[in-house]
Amino acid sequence: MKFGLFFQLPCAVDQAPAARYQDTIAQCHLADELGFDAAWLAELHFNQRFSVMSAPLMIASAIAQTTKNIRIGTAVHLMALHHPMRLAEGAATLDVLSGGRSIFGIGRGSIPTHFLGYGIDQEQARERFLEGLEMVLGMWTHEEYFYKGQYYNADGISVAPRPVQQPHPPVYIAANSADTFEIVGSLGHNILVAPTIVTVQGALDGLASYRRELGENGHDEAKVRVNVNVPVHVAETEKEAQAGFETTINNYIGTLRNMASAGKGSQRAMSLTYELVRDEFAAVGTPQQVADKLQSFKARYNPQEFMCWFNIGGMLPHEQVANSMRLFAQEVMPQFQE
Repeated sequence: MKFGLFFQLPCAVDQAPAARYQDTIAQCHLADELGFDAAWLAELHFNQRFSVMSAPLMIASAIAQTTKNIRIGTAVHLMALHHPMRLAEGAATLDVLSGGRSIFGIGRGSIPTHFLGYGIDQEQARERFLEGLEMVLGMWTHEEYFYKGQYYNADGISVAPRPVQQPHPPVYIAANSADTFEIVGSLGHNILVAPTIVTVQGALDGLASYRRELGENGHDEAKVRVNVNVPVHVAETEKEAQAGFETTINNYIGTLRNMASAGKGSQRAMSLTYELVRDEFAAVGTPQQVADKLQSFKARYNPQEFMCWFNIGGMLPHEQVANSMRLFAQEVMPQFQE
């Protein structure tokens, strides 16, 4: 089992973006020392309280310079918002800077304000996503690349630099809708799943269709990886862990509800509560309680990787997050050694 960290990077009114970036870089440096497999960075726009991670490749490049072994991925690039040529160049540059440690995580995007802000019709997201992915992989694997699509074209393009990893960095695709699970399976790529977003049943149904599409399209399930996102907080006592998690998750839920009330987010946010997230989607408690919860998630979803979302609402100070990470690495991760 591989364990990574996820950073969405919400920034409260009394927090400074610079401090949030520095905390992220410091926590990735610590994660590298503790033996975590990967650091995953979100891409979100136009709402500081929800996230100041609008340029993940810039943060990823800083992380690459302060770490040695940890892989650095995006969770995810919003493919439909970017020209694939620019994204291919930027992601390849990260792979070079990191010495071949990058992960190319992408998704379609679902927040309406993102598309409005970038002047892109959200109805075009699916086709832009598929064209963009095909182009990026094509530019990474051809000296000269030609392509003619509905939204993008390439006439003998040569991307520079080329990725260090050959034929290209590993591709992971986020699935937040039923049809996306099927698309990812049909293409044979690794998948990112967040039950907190899609619900437990949505994740189970989606993974079933993903695995079915893998088989029907001739892909070997043993060669792809399922990565499940889990909010995590570990402390020496259950009481301490729950108090810390309640502080940070309530800020996250409050922000989601404000977005939904303004018509800028999913109405599902209105049904989320601290208790629901803690009991159904998160691993919170002492190291043994967290290990037991993750074992139940392993049995439920059969993943090869967990993406641990420490400090989901961004309200915990760096030292508290670092202590949670240390306990997790020292007492939880060894129980999953293969």
